[in-house]
Amino acid sequence: MATSTPVLMIIFFFAFVPLVLAEVARKRAVPTIENFFLQDRKMPLVMVFFTVYSTWVSSFAFLGGSSYFYSMGPVYLTAFAWNVLFGIMFMVIGKRIWYYGKAQSYITPTDFFNDIYASPILNLFITSIMLVFTLPYLQIQLLGGAYIIEIASNGMIPYKISGLLFYLIIIIYLWAGGLRAVALADIFYGILIFISMLTMGFFFIAKAGGIDYVFETIHEIGRVNLTITSDFNNSGILLWLSMFAVIPVGAIMGPQLWIRAYAVERKTTFHIMPFLITFATIMYLGSILSGSAGILLLPGVEETDTIIPKMLLLYGSEILAALCFCGIAAAALSTANSQIHAVAAIYTIDIHKRYIQKNASENRLVAIGKWVVLFISATAYFLMLQYPGLIIETGVLAMGGTAQVIVPTLGALFWNKSNYRAAILGLSIGILCLTILKTAFDLNASLCGIIALIINGVLFIVGSIWLKPNAETRFKITQYKRDYDQNN
Repeated sequence: MATSTPVLMIIFFFAFVPLVLAEVARKRAVPTIENFFLQDRKMPLVMVFFTVYSTWVSSFAFLGGSSYFYSMGPVYLTAFAWNVLFGIMFMVIGKRIWYYGKAQSYITPTDFFNDIYASPILNLFITSIMLVFTLPYLQIQLLGGAYIIEIASNGMIPYKISGLLFYLIIIIYLWAGGLRAVALADIFYGILIFISMLTMGFFFIAKAGGIDYVFETIHEIGRVNLTITSDFNNSGILLWLSMFAVIPVGAIMGPQLWIRAYAVERKTTFHIMPFLITFATIMYLGSILSGSAGILLLPGVEETDTIIPKMLLLYGSEILAALCFCGIAAAALSTANSQIHAVAAIYTIDIHKRYIQKNASENRLVAIGKWVVLFISATAYFLMLQYPGLIIETGVLAMGGTAQVIVPTLGALFWNKSNYRAAILGLSIGILCLTILKTAFDLNASLCGIIALIINGVLFIVGSIWLKPNAETRFKITQYKRDYDQNN
């Protein structure tokens, strides 16, 4: 497949388009922090939707989702529900974050917490959480894309080499145009992702004998892939509920989504986004059909994250396989580029500007941000080489970590009794519980995340009531909320 002219043209086109879009973005770039990291807060609806959608849909959903339907049954159907929740949260929470950010010139999530809670310790904690739990999720994007190239080439291009190629492409267009380049590339990636997921689903289900035949056969052979049980296991209702909560909350609290909220131009964008995100759930039909068809077409696969690429090689034509491989790669690249960009912003603003070079010029900070893009990409690549793991489990664990930030965020937005001491207490114990539950008891990552989130929330509420409140924090929460309510 890799030596035919049409396939080479498809791969070349896939790699070349983002570089062309980067040049378009570069011509409009100016060396300012708001331009490089926030597109001057003037991102229009179409770009907002596609960059949010493409960031939201990753290897996690593309390869991991089909893997779940293949090996664990319909528990991943929770994806339809969590898309709705994600869209609603982007409207309710994202719009408030956007309004506060525009009024107070926030660039990163930590800027928000620093302004309202005014705690250097909490600032470091938030920054650390964003970095520590974003890197593993970035790692699996490179890993997901690298898997498909290795399989597609029958091992001729090892995943170590293909992962490096992904990393280099991302660096080029991020370096050239910042967030604008990412958002333009995400329009291309998003269209490709949506079409590829559905195309593969209907293609594989047809190859397996049709929808009726596939699901009747799965039922006859006694597979558990058709039921969500009430048991406390890896395919039960408890997992469905915990994933429903942890995944969208963890995503919306990821630094890449904070930055996208800050970058929105018009508040009406937030009113339309829930509809668009909900409509996009149609894509998960592809995961359902692909994973279920795989049970018949390719039974007994142990590395279930590779089920889609393997079926493409066995049953797809050269052209179809090449297009769909590009779709899978698009899912990986569109999330990785956003995460690298967000982590670069965190280091540049929250660490370098705040602690190392407080009086750095705009030009200097943009230059620092670009070099951090290179460093973070290299770090993620190193992690991919050292710690390859299941895409779905690593992704959920990362989401469980960033999800903890929702507690002090809601407190800062809605409850004037909130204080930084309670935020530090809740986050500390929440992250500790998440780590212990996963490492010591090896529970499913989403169950660890929801338990830790509940503990975090309870401690935050109790701590806010009993610990000494901060008068300045209370004033800002009340005042900002009043301003928002009056203007929206």
